[in-house]
Amino acid sequence: MKVDYMVAFSGIQKQEIVDKYGLDGGRTQKVIDNAFKSFMLPYMPMQDGIMIANTVIVPQGGEIDVNTPYAHYQHEGILYVNPKYNSTGFPFIINKKGKHVGYKGKRVPSGRKLNYHGGHLRGDHFVERMLADHFEDILNAGQKEIDK
Repeated sequence: MKVDYMVAFSGIQKQEIVDKYGLDGGRTQKVIDNAFKSFMLPYMPMQDGIMIANTVIVPQGGEIDVNTPYAHYQHEGILYVNPKYNSTGFPFIINKKGKHVGYKGKRVPSGRKLNYHGGHLRGDHFVERMLADHFEDILNAGQKEIDK
């Protein structure tokens, strides 16, 4: 799951802003990306911490990748099931060493809401909820870097 966001400043042409303030992978972009990620982590579901541990800032900047196969499902907050078996996990894929490595078949939304654990902020649509609470904080972090 990729999280895309855009920050724009008025009064100067886009490329001038990008070049002057380091928004194309430069220092200001890094500050904005790090602020975005740090504000987002407390909003993300955290049953076992794998999704949070696999949240990375894409090197060129401006993108944050939640690198787990179930990030979309967690973000949407709806239980996805195998329609043939009405199950989240069956049938299993077992590798040659006997280790469970996934599930067979496509998953579809069941209409049932997921339950989240780990804190009152954690839950579905975590990006949108975080931005509603911290958009100005992220912009201010970028502005502080520009003002240096």
